[in-house]
Amino acid sequence: MIDLAAGTERASEASLPDARTRPGTPLYLLVAKALQEDIRSGKYAVGSLLPTELALAEQHGVSRQTIRQAIGQLRQQGLLSARKGIGTRVEARQTQKRFSYSVMSATDLVEIAEGTELLVQSSEIVAAKGRLATELGCRANHRWLHLGCQRRIDGEPQPLSWIDVYIDWRFASSLKLPKVVRQALFVLVEKQSGEALTEIHQEIRATIVDGRMAAELSAVEGEPALEITRRYFGTGRRLLMMSINILPSDRFFYSVSLKRD
Repeated sequence: MIDLAAGTERASEASLPDARTRPGTPLYLLVAKALQEDIRSGKYAVGSLLPTELALAEQHGVSRQTIRQAIGQLRQQGLLSARKGIGTRVEARQTQKRFSYSVMSATDLVEIAEGTELLVQSSEIVAAKGRLATELGCRANHRWLHLGCQRRIDGEPQPLSWIDVYIDWRFASSLKLPKVVRQALFVLVEKQSGEALTEIHQEIRATIVDGRMAAELSAVEGEPALEITRRYFGTGRRLLMMSINILPSDRFFYSVSLKRD
């Protein structure tokens, strides 16, 4: 419950110039900041395409995976967009204040997670009863690991969202989850538990920020919000995990591109 998940590249003194002032910072965040400065300075003009991932990786002395993570970070800030077969396009010089959700697949969820940080604020074992048992589709008193989490974007003063996560205790008891997660939580759970997730069901509805959420999100009680519930199923359509995401209306917009058949 302490160590960060393995596999994240971290900055060293030899990697990027400002790594000395921020030891331990994930390397992709430093690359993202460097690209952001290049965009602000006009090196990469609005409407132009960034160099290829390979060219950027060689330029910054990092892996292509790190470049993908850095680009994902800037896509969530509205500075970049990516189109298959075209490339990565510069959309704006300044960071947008609202977070752009464009989720059409599990891969999109992974990209969103890699561009943010999930901070685990609380952890407890709960016995599902009443409405919670109904939401989880389980018998009364079935045990779940409940995590209360904030999702944050680097450099933003307010949390993006609050997430209540419920993981089936039958395999959650063997998990070793970090306090700060920089990848999709469902991927981490899948790797550690050995349980294969086969389906993700997503529901989106309008809601309001209640008193508890207002305190957790530095938001105004009663203001509009988006509630996204995701259920993660394993083989036999057995529910392994559920997350309930609350996003105040001033911190996001939902973006989906539809194509004609």
